[in-house]
Amino acid sequence: MADGDVASGGGDAAGTDAELIRGLQEALAVEQAKNQVLMEQLIKAEDALADKDLEGYADVVEEADRPFWRGQLLENREAASGVLERMRGRVKTADAGDGVERPAPRPLHNRAGAVAECAGAAATGAGGDRAAKIRNRAQEVARRDGVSFSAAFRLAEQEFGG
Repeated sequence: MADGDVASGGGDAAGTDAELIRGLQEALAVEQAKNQVLMEQLIKAEDALADKDLEGYADVVEEADRPFWRGQLLENREAASGVLERMRGRVKTADAGDGVERPAPRPLHNRAGAVAECAGAAATGAGGDRAAKIRNRAQEVARRDGVSFSAAFRLAEQEFGG
């Protein structure tokens, strides 16, 4: 009989355990459904808050940059808001115009397009041609007379009236 009691008791316990497991599974499914609803509400609220924040920062965020800043606000709202506030402060400072006139920025120039100007050319007009003539004459004199280039250069300067 003791064996029969254990066997019958074991059968009732198995039925009770199955009912308990089924009840827990149903409760879990209900809680997961509630969790899903809450997550959807949370996502909608975060989206609405990010859109509201972007509207508040419309003076510093351009339309083309809105998707970027929306993502930043969703990812880390505190840091993104801090950056946007600093940007707003800079814009207001620049717009306030503290009474000091700033000179207009100078345009940037391309070095490749610049013409090199030597100091002598500005004073004499066609100084580049004159200097080349003196140099060429000095080379001829140095070769012909066998003197140093500096001595030949002084002689050539004197010939050209310098």
